[in-house]
Amino acid sequence: MLDSHIHLHYFKDDLKEALADISTNHLLVAAVTCDVPEYKHTLETAEKSNRVLPAFGVHPLKAADYKDRLDLVKEYADGALMLGEIGLDRMHIEDPSHFPIQIRLFETLLESAQDNNTIMTIHVAGAEKETLDILDSYSVSKVIIHDYYGPIEFVNKVVDRGYCYSFDRSYREEYASEIPNWEERRRIASTIPDDLMLTETDGPNKPPSRTPSISLHEIIENLAILRNTTFEEIQDIVKSNFHRLVRTDARLSTFENLFHMFSE
Repeated sequence: MLDSHIHLHYFKDDLKEALADISTNHLLVAAVTCDVPEYKHTLETAEKSNRVLPAFGVHPLKAADYKDRLDLVKEYADGALMLGEIGLDRMHIEDPSHFPIQIRLFETLLESAQDNNTIMTIHVAGAEKETLDILDSYSVSKVIIHDYYGPIEFVNKVVDRGYCYSFDRSYREEYASEIPNWEERRRIASTIPDDLMLTETDGPNKPPSRTPSISLHEIIENLAILRNTTFEEIQDIVKSNFHRLVRTDARLSTFENLFHMFSE
């Protein structure tokens, strides 16, 4: 099973158990980060498991912390095998004057992605137009829209551009009362084309779903119901889609066991 977006740095006392679960259940996880210290920690974690793909990211809500360190951001991004969590966020920003800083940060990261053909997982909240306009100004294609809350019109534009869309647990019935316009939003799960679909835990989640394999199993099981297919079919489609992103990056060819996971 594939997890395209998990925060392994938040597994503190139970990181060892999470890594054991990832290994035992043959998961491939993209471990995203939100700042430089988290990335350094995740690089150390990735040394303990060949099933962890470390991603460098500076979350848009932390952009102000790096406004005078964009050269450092570019340096880390150029050396990363994947980028995330990156993007734009107007919805949760406390100081609107910081939004232009988010844009400069996002552009710095996209410049690196363009130069290095890097996979990236993108956070979008209340800045749909700006996100697409900026993405359109760069030659990037390995884009994953990290599970999104907002107008479905944005999702249609994502599909038109051939970007992948990653689903988490929030499409399950238990979230119906928590998420505004949940029924409309859940329609996304049945309309995203097969070749653009990915899965993510955005973990850690609450127990028992804190365990990565349990959370992924719930997500895939739910998608199979919504898309009127089987668990195995969803699992195979998702693996194939991520493999397509990975195999065209020469830097990942040395990630020795990465490709073997798709035949397990």
